[in-house]
Amino acid sequence: MFTVRPYKKEDAAACGNCFYEGFFSCPMDQNDKILLCDYAQILIEKCNFTYVAEAEDHQVVGFICGKYDKHFSKALSAQYETKKHYGRWCKMFLKFYLKRYKMSVPFQKQFDAFFRQLQERDKESFGKCDLELVALSSRRNYRKGLGTALVTQFLNRAKADGADRVRLFTNTLASWEFYEKRGFKKVAEKPFQDGSGNQSLVYEYVLKEHEYEKHHL
Repeated sequence: MFTVRPYKKEDAAACGNCFYEGFFSCPMDQNDKILLCDYAQILIEKCNFTYVAEAEDHQVVGFICGKYDKHFSKALSAQYETKKHYGRWCKMFLKFYLKRYKMSVPFQKQFDAFFRQLQERDKESFGKCDLELVALSSRRNYRKGLGTALVTQFLNRAKADGADRVRLFTNTLASWEFYEKRGFKKVAEKPFQDGSGNQSLVYEYVLKEHEYEKHHL
């Protein structure tokens, strides 16, 4: 059983751990943890809302965050549940590019690869939506039912706020099958620029369409 609740700033370190287990496989030292904690906090504070999942032992074991498009709602896109820290963002990236995080070699290699994957995202391929599912991440040992609980809360929030079209960016190196099983449909794909054969993927969930199906089956 999981309890899903709004994110609090004290959850940043735990979200960093979730992020690590969601996207990395190499060993991680204390310097690597500091970077991921900073990265997770900034990622979350760029979004309009974030939910975390707590296990029965009160550990934060997963999180999901969303960002509204200003063309859908200027009011919602300007609304944040956590205080944004632009100074923290600038400080982190300056520190990163000056190599002051002192990351371990294996982690640096995986983080650089992860960052290159993010750069595959482009506005034209992503298209327009009301709400973007920016990140979903969880601890490995708690995944059964956790992602579903977080996505359900996310879509309930979208519906309550009047959003209809949700999109997310992922790729063939990630768990894209998870989204297909939960009703998301692939609307765009594009080969990686590095010629590796991997694909960037854009998935969409239309709330009104699923509400119609629910009441007419």
